Amino acid sequence: MRNLLRMYRKKSELTIEDVAQLLELQESSTLSRCERNERKPCFEVVFTYHLLFNVSIEKLFEDEMKFTLKKIRKNIDPLITELKKQSTTRKIRARIAFLNSLKDLIDKKI
Repeated sequence: MRNLLRMYRKKSELTIEDVAQLLELQESSTLSRCERNERKPCFEVVFTYHLLFNVSIEKLFEDEMKFTLKKIRKNIDPLITELKKQSTTRKIRARIAFLNSLKDLIDKKI
């Protein structure tokens, strides 16, 4: 998976140590591992890169988002099948409707 954190930071001319200092981190190794895809960044890191470099979170993690959408899409139909085996209630119908609309939305994105 491609990680754009490093690319956006480098474009800004900020060092990894600069970003670490902005986040009040004692060392930059955590950020370095995130930029090398060795570690998933925490929300604070994601939001910091989003704010500093004026780039959407979706753009920063577009490959990860596509991967996750595909995983969710793959599991929607089996979940709907399981729900249909249960006695039909208003809640079950609502869940199935939600999953079907989610499936349509994901199909448009991938």
